[in-house]
Amino acid sequence: MSARKSRLLLLVENPDLGGILQLALRDYELEWHSRAGPATDALTRRVFDLAIVDLAFGGRPAGLEVIRGWRATAGDFPIIALSDLPQPGLPVQALDAGADDFLRKPFHYGELLVRLRKLLARGGKKALVRRAGGVMLSASPFTFGGAAVEPGLVVRFPDGAEARLRPKQHGILKVFADRAGTLVLKEELVRAVWGSDANEAGHSVNEYVSTLRRLFVQHGIDFNGLVVSEPKAGWRIDARAAPAPPA
Repeated sequence: MSARKSRLLLLVENPDLGGILQLALRDYELEWHSRAGPATDALTRRVFDLAIVDLAFGGRPAGLEVIRGWRATAGDFPIIALSDLPQPGLPVQALDAGADDFLRKPFHYGELLVRLRKLLARGGKKALVRRAGGVMLSASPFTFGGAAVEPGLVVRFPDGAEARLRPKQHGILKVFADRAGTLVLKEELVRAVWGSDANEAGHSVNEYVSTLRRLFVQHGIDFNGLVVSEPKAGWRIDARAAPAPPA
């Protein structure tokens, strides 16, 4: 079986630059968007290994806010920022927003490819604990219901499908996996995932669990049998959800 091509997300408003990058990156699986909204929507539907963002939208570095938003909600994938805007401090601002690298236009496309390959290689080896969306992500992969959940907010299902998780979804699954075979009280889950923001969780914890339930059922996993609601208490997690490794 051939290895999967790395999947890249390209956010570039300028059609000429977008077309040139499509040719330069033809050895990768590429999804190109010219507006931030559709690109952000794509992150909720598919798993990307790296993103390239041209910071200029309408003559302003609006891409900085896009990168900040992705870092807060969409996980730990490498981001390369591009720009020809004249602000001298833009490289520092891009890195501070969450970009991993910055290239000022015009640049040599060979240089982009070298930097891209290095970031992809680094991303594949990285297993650091990282905070995203207020949640401390697991440092290593874990399984829940037969699905593999990875630190980069990716879940891979037994049917071969992949999905991107929100940080709090990742946190909920980690608590459920760690507590397989026990009762998880709602208050415990909220404290573990929402932390200092626990008072603001409200009913959203139930909505997050319901969303996970639908996602797992969609891919053939009996989430209803693995996570059983206990009225006014929490959820009873079946031991089969995350079997203990053999002694």
